[in-house]
This record gives sequence, structure tokens and C-alpha cells, in this order.
Amino acid sequence: MKIGKKEREQVKLVEDWNSKHSVGIEVIVTKDDKTERRTKTRSAALMLGASGEYPGHTAVIWVDGVPGCYALERARAADVKA
Repeated sequence: MKIGKKEREQVKLVEDWNSKHSVGIEVIVTKDDKTERRTKTRSAALMLGASGEYPGHTAVIWVDGVPGCYALERARAADVKA
């Protein structure tokens, strides 16, 4: 199966996130209404829709207090100095 540029970029997001962050860190997620919420991760990042040789289509992460997952592009590690 041919993997496109979008999938490769999303896989790179997952790899980069997981190499820098452990499960349980504080993050800030941007909600659909553009407000932000501080919470903690409850999973490593992974690819949504992965199956067989297909790596998946969207980099996601699960966070405390939020049902479902969030697109990794809408999450960032919270500044621990703040």
C-alpha cells in the first residue's frame, strides 16, 4: 500500500511526541470552540485508523477528563514553569 505525505507527517508527529513525552504529563488541548484546557495525558500518542500495513490517518492522544481522543496537532505540552 502506498503511504501518502499526510500519513508520513502524522507518523512523524507520533514518533516525535513519544520520544519527548511520557504518559501522564500535563498538556494543553485546544477544544473545538478554540478555548484551551489543561489536563494530563493518559496514553502515548498513536495513529488513529491503523490497520495492517496502513499506518493510520491521524495522530491522536487520549487525555484525562475528555471523552475520546484529541488530534495531536491540537495538544501541546504545558509549560512546567507557568
